[in-house]
Amino acid sequence: MNAQAWKICLAATFGGSFLFMALVGAGVVTAQLNADSLPNFPWFPVPVLALVGGVAWWCQRRWDIGLNAPLRAPAGLVVAFAVTSMVAAHALWVLEKSYHGVTYQFPRGPDGTSALFLVTYWVALSLAFSTASEVCFRGIMQSQLARYLSLWPTITLVVLFNTFAHPWATLWERFFGVLAILLAWGWLRHISGSLRATILTHIAAVMGGDLIFLALGPVNFGELQAGTLVAVAAVGVIALAVSVWLSRLITSRAKPAGEASTAP
Repeated sequence: MNAQAWKICLAATFGGSFLFMALVGAGVVTAQLNADSLPNFPWFPVPVLALVGGVAWWCQRRWDIGLNAPLRAPAGLVVAFAVTSMVAAHALWVLEKSYHGVTYQFPRGPDGTSALFLVTYWVALSLAFSTASEVCFRGIMQSQLARYLSLWPTITLVVLFNTFAHPWATLWERFFGVLAILLAWGWLRHISGSLRATILTHIAAVMGGDLIFLALGPVNFGELQAGTLVAVAAVGVIALAVSVWLSRLITSRAKPAGEASTAP
Protein backbone atom coordinates (compact mmCIF):
# COMPACT_ATOMS: atom_id res chain seq x y z
CA MET A 1 0.00 0.00 0.00
CA ASN A 2 1.12 3.55 -0.65
CA ALA A 3 1.19 6.33 1.93
CA GLN A 4 -2.28 7.56 1.04
CA ALA A 5 -3.75 4.08 1.50
CA TRP A 6 -2.09 3.77 4.91
CA LYS A 7 -3.55 7.11 5.97
CA ILE A 8 -7.06 6.11 4.90
CA CYS A 9 -6.84 2.74 6.66
CA LEU A 10 -5.51 4.24 9.89
CA ALA A 11 -8.08 7.05 9.80
CA ALA A 12 -10.92 4.58 9.24
CA THR A 13 -9.69 2.22 11.98
CA PHE A 14 -9.02 4.71 14.76
CA GLY A 15 -11.57 7.27 13.58
CA GLY A 16 -14.34 4.66 13.49
CA SER A 17 -13.40 3.40 16.96
CA PHE A 18 -13.27 6.91 18.42
CA LEU A 19 -16.57 7.86 16.80
CA PHE A 20 -18.28 4.80 18.27
CA MET A 21 -17.02 5.56 21.78
CA ALA A 22 -18.08 9.21 21.38
CA LEU A 23 -21.59 8.21 20.33
CA VAL A 24 -21.94 5.75 23.20
CA GLY A 25 -20.62 8.32 25.66
CA ALA A 26 -22.98 10.98 24.38
CA GLY A 27 -25.93 8.58 24.64
CA VAL A 28 -25.15 7.49 28.19
CA VAL A 29 -24.51 11.03 29.43
CA THR A 30 -27.67 12.38 27.81
CA ALA A 31 -29.79 9.58 29.28
CA GLN A 32 -28.29 10.13 32.74
CA LEU A 33 -28.93 13.88 32.55
CA ASN A 34 -32.54 13.08 31.71
CA ALA A 35 -32.76 10.61 34.63
CA ASP A 36 -31.35 13.17 37.05
CA SER A 37 -33.60 16.02 35.94
CA LEU A 38 -36.87 14.38 34.84
CA PRO A 39 -36.87 10.73 35.96
CA ASN A 40 -40.51 10.21 34.91
CA PHE A 41 -40.31 11.81 31.46
CA PRO A 42 -37.86 10.24 28.98
CA TRP A 43 -36.91 12.94 26.48
CA PHE A 44 -33.38 11.69 25.80
CA PRO A 45 -34.27 9.34 22.86
CA VAL A 46 -34.95 12.34 20.61
CA PRO A 47 -31.43 13.85 20.70
CA VAL A 48 -29.67 10.48 21.00
CA LEU A 49 -31.40 8.83 18.04
CA ALA A 50 -31.18 12.04 16.04
CA LEU A 51 -27.42 12.17 16.66
CA VAL A 52 -26.86 8.54 15.63
CA GLY A 53 -29.13 8.89 12.62
CA GLY A 54 -27.43 12.12 11.56
CA VAL A 55 -23.97 10.58 11.85
CA ALA A 56 -25.09 7.52 9.85
CA TRP A 57 -26.55 9.78 7.13
CA TRP A 58 -23.39 11.89 6.98
CA CYS A 59 -21.11 8.82 6.83
CA GLN A 60 -23.19 7.38 4.02
CA ARG A 61 -22.94 10.63 2.08
CA ARG A 62 -19.22 10.97 2.77
CA TRP A 63 -17.97 7.39 2.31
CA ASP A 64 -20.83 5.23 1.00
CA ILE A 65 -20.76 2.80 3.92
CA GLY A 66 -23.44 0.52 2.47
CA LEU A 67 -26.63 1.87 4.02
CA ASN A 68 -28.28 2.29 0.64
CA ALA A 69 -26.85 -0.84 -0.95
CA PRO A 70 -29.41 -3.50 -1.91
CA LEU A 71 -28.98 -7.12 -0.89
CA ARG A 72 -26.86 -9.08 -3.34
CA ALA A 73 -28.66 -12.33 -2.48
CA PRO A 74 -32.23 -13.46 -1.72
CA ALA A 75 -33.47 -11.90 1.51
CA GLY A 76 -34.67 -15.24 2.87
CA LEU A 77 -31.20 -16.74 2.64
CA VAL A 78 -29.62 -13.68 4.26
CA VAL A 79 -32.09 -13.83 7.16
CA ALA A 80 -31.54 -17.56 7.57
CA PHE A 81 -27.77 -17.07 7.73
CA ALA A 82 -28.17 -14.24 10.24
CA VAL A 83 -30.29 -16.45 12.52
CA THR A 84 -28.19 -19.61 12.32
CA SER A 85 -24.88 -17.78 12.72
CA MET A 86 -26.23 -15.99 15.79
CA VAL A 87 -27.39 -19.29 17.31
CA ALA A 88 -23.94 -20.78 16.74
CA ALA A 89 -22.08 -17.76 18.15
CA HIS A 90 -24.37 -17.44 21.17
CA ALA A 91 -23.91 -21.14 21.95
CA LEU A 92 -20.21 -20.38 22.41
CA TRP A 93 -21.20 -17.29 24.44
CA VAL A 94 -23.25 -19.50 26.82
CA LEU A 95 -20.49 -22.10 27.17
CA GLU A 96 -17.92 -19.43 27.94
CA LYS A 97 -20.13 -17.84 30.59
CA SER A 98 -20.68 -21.26 32.11
CA TYR A 99 -16.93 -21.81 32.29
CA HIS A 100 -16.48 -18.51 34.15
CA GLY A 101 -19.53 -19.06 36.38
CA VAL A 102 -21.18 -15.80 35.34
CA THR A 103 -24.66 -14.73 36.44
CA TYR A 104 -26.46 -12.66 33.80
CA GLN A 105 -29.73 -10.75 33.92
CA PHE A 106 -31.79 -8.27 31.96
CA PRO A 107 -29.97 -4.91 31.94
CA ARG A 108 -31.59 -2.21 34.06
CA GLY A 109 -31.63 1.53 33.53
CA PRO A 110 -30.87 4.33 36.00
CA ASP A 111 -32.19 3.89 39.54
CA GLY A 112 -35.08 6.03 40.72
CA THR A 113 -36.73 6.35 37.31
CA SER A 114 -40.23 5.38 36.23
CA ALA A 115 -41.20 2.15 34.46
CA LEU A 116 -41.79 4.18 31.29
CA PHE A 117 -38.29 5.62 31.55
CA LEU A 118 -36.71 2.18 32.03
CA VAL A 119 -38.49 0.68 29.02
CA THR A 120 -37.62 3.70 26.88
CA TYR A 121 -34.01 3.57 28.10
CA TRP A 122 -33.68 -0.06 27.01
CA VAL A 123 -35.32 0.41 23.62
CA ALA A 124 -33.65 3.70 22.69
CA LEU A 125 -30.12 2.78 23.71
CA SER A 126 -30.38 -0.70 22.16
CA LEU A 127 -31.35 0.89 18.86
CA ALA A 128 -28.81 3.69 19.12
CA PHE A 129 -25.78 1.66 20.20
CA SER A 130 -26.45 -1.25 17.82
CA THR A 131 -26.75 1.15 14.90
CA ALA A 132 -23.70 3.15 15.97
CA SER A 133 -21.61 -0.01 16.23
CA GLU A 134 -22.52 -1.13 12.73
CA VAL A 135 -22.01 2.31 11.20
CA CYS A 136 -18.60 2.73 12.79
CA PHE A 137 -17.18 -0.79 12.45
CA ARG A 138 -18.91 -2.65 9.60
CA GLY A 139 -19.67 0.65 7.88
CA ILE A 140 -16.74 3.07 8.08
CA MET A 141 -13.97 0.68 9.06
CA GLN A 142 -14.81 -2.43 7.02
CA SER A 143 -15.82 -0.50 3.92
CA GLN A 144 -12.62 1.53 3.85
CA LEU A 145 -10.21 -1.26 4.79
CA ALA A 146 -11.72 -3.52 2.13
CA ARG A 147 -10.52 -1.06 -0.52
CA TYR A 148 -6.88 -1.85 0.26
CA LEU A 149 -6.76 -5.15 2.18
CA SER A 150 -7.96 -8.63 1.32
CA LEU A 151 -11.12 -9.96 2.92
CA TRP A 152 -9.96 -11.80 6.01
CA PRO A 153 -7.37 -9.27 7.21
CA THR A 154 -10.11 -6.64 6.88
CA ILE A 155 -12.69 -8.62 8.86
CA THR A 156 -10.10 -9.66 11.47
CA LEU A 157 -9.03 -6.08 12.16
CA VAL A 158 -12.63 -4.89 12.40
CA VAL A 159 -13.52 -7.74 14.78
CA LEU A 160 -10.56 -7.04 17.05
CA PHE A 161 -11.16 -3.30 17.29
CA ASN A 162 -14.89 -3.83 17.81
CA THR A 163 -14.22 -6.44 20.50
CA PHE A 164 -11.93 -4.19 22.51
CA ALA A 165 -14.45 -1.35 22.27
CA HIS A 166 -16.62 -3.34 24.73
CA PRO A 167 -16.36 -2.62 28.49
CA TRP A 168 -13.21 -4.38 29.63
CA ALA A 169 -14.56 -5.19 33.09
CA THR A 170 -16.93 -7.80 31.64
CA LEU A 171 -15.20 -8.55 28.33
CA TRP A 172 -12.94 -11.39 29.48
CA GLU A 173 -15.82 -13.58 30.65
CA ARG A 174 -17.37 -13.49 27.14
CA PHE A 175 -14.33 -12.75 24.96
CA PHE A 176 -14.56 -15.67 22.52
CA GLY A 177 -18.34 -15.41 22.31
CA VAL A 178 -18.06 -11.75 21.35
CA LEU A 179 -15.41 -12.62 18.76
CA ALA A 180 -17.71 -15.22 17.24
CA ILE A 181 -20.68 -12.84 17.10
CA LEU A 182 -18.66 -10.05 15.51
CA LEU A 183 -17.05 -12.44 13.05
CA ALA A 184 -20.53 -13.53 11.93
CA TRP A 185 -21.58 -9.90 11.47
CA GLY A 186 -18.47 -9.08 9.49
CA TRP A 187 -19.10 -12.02 7.17
CA LEU A 188 -22.79 -11.10 6.91
CA ARG A 189 -21.78 -7.59 5.86
CA HIS A 190 -19.59 -9.07 3.14
CA ILE A 191 -21.95 -11.66 1.68
CA SER A 192 -25.12 -9.55 1.89
CA GLY A 193 -23.52 -6.40 0.48
CA SER A 194 -25.68 -4.19 2.70
CA LEU A 195 -25.01 -2.56 6.06
CA ARG A 196 -28.74 -2.62 6.79
CA ALA A 197 -28.56 -6.40 7.14
CA THR A 198 -26.03 -6.17 9.97
CA ILE A 199 -27.82 -3.28 11.67
CA LEU A 200 -31.10 -5.21 11.80
CA THR A 201 -29.31 -8.40 12.90
CA HIS A 202 -27.44 -6.54 15.64
CA ILE A 203 -30.63 -4.93 16.96
CA ALA A 204 -32.53 -8.23 16.86
CA ALA A 205 -29.72 -10.10 18.63
CA VAL A 206 -29.39 -7.53 21.42
CA MET A 207 -33.07 -6.97 22.07
CA GLY A 208 -34.06 -10.61 21.54
CA GLY A 209 -31.41 -11.79 23.99
CA ASP A 210 -32.46 -9.20 26.56
CA LEU A 211 -36.10 -10.27 26.32
CA ILE A 212 -35.10 -13.88 26.97
CA PHE A 213 -33.36 -12.86 30.17
CA LEU A 214 -36.29 -10.63 31.13
CA ALA A 215 -38.51 -13.71 30.93
CA LEU A 216 -36.06 -16.07 32.66
CA GLY A 217 -34.76 -13.69 35.30
CA PRO A 218 -31.11 -13.84 36.46
CA VAL A 219 -29.35 -16.92 35.08
CA ASN A 220 -26.33 -18.41 36.84
CA PHE A 221 -24.50 -20.04 33.95
CA GLY A 222 -22.12 -21.73 36.35
CA GLU A 223 -25.00 -23.86 37.68
CA LEU A 224 -26.03 -25.25 34.29
CA GLN A 225 -26.05 -29.05 34.21
CA ALA A 226 -23.62 -31.00 32.05
CA GLY A 227 -26.47 -32.31 29.91
CA THR A 228 -27.66 -28.77 29.23
CA LEU A 229 -24.18 -27.69 28.19
CA VAL A 230 -23.84 -30.69 25.87
CA ALA A 231 -27.17 -29.78 24.28
CA VAL A 232 -26.07 -26.17 23.85
CA ALA A 233 -22.81 -27.30 22.23
CA ALA A 234 -24.68 -29.67 19.90
CA VAL A 235 -27.12 -26.96 18.83
CA GLY A 236 -24.19 -24.62 18.24
CA VAL A 237 -22.34 -27.13 16.04
CA ILE A 238 -25.47 -27.86 14.00
CA ALA A 239 -26.21 -24.13 13.62
CA LEU A 240 -22.61 -23.52 12.54
CA ALA A 241 -22.81 -26.24 9.90
CA VAL A 242 -26.08 -24.83 8.56
CA SER A 243 -24.71 -21.29 8.51
CA VAL A 244 -21.63 -22.43 6.55
CA TRP A 245 -23.90 -24.15 4.01
CA LEU A 246 -26.10 -21.04 3.76
CA SER A 247 -23.03 -18.86 3.35
CA ARG A 248 -21.88 -20.91 0.37
CA LEU A 249 -25.36 -20.82 -1.10
CA ILE A 250 -25.58 -17.05 -0.69
CA THR A 251 -22.15 -16.55 -2.22
CA SER A 252 -23.06 -18.66 -5.24
CA ARG A 253 -26.25 -16.66 -5.80
CA ALA A 254 -24.89 -13.22 -4.98
CA LYS A 255 -25.33 -10.51 -7.58
CA PRO A 256 -22.47 -8.17 -8.53
CA ALA A 257 -22.05 -5.12 -6.28
CA GLY A 258 -24.70 -2.53 -6.96
CA GLU A 259 -27.15 -5.02 -8.51
CA ALA A 260 -30.15 -5.93 -6.37
CA SER A 261 -31.45 -9.44 -5.97
CA THR A 262 -34.89 -10.04 -7.39
CA ALA A 263 -35.27 -13.57 -6.06
CA PRO A 264 -37.74 -14.16 -3.22
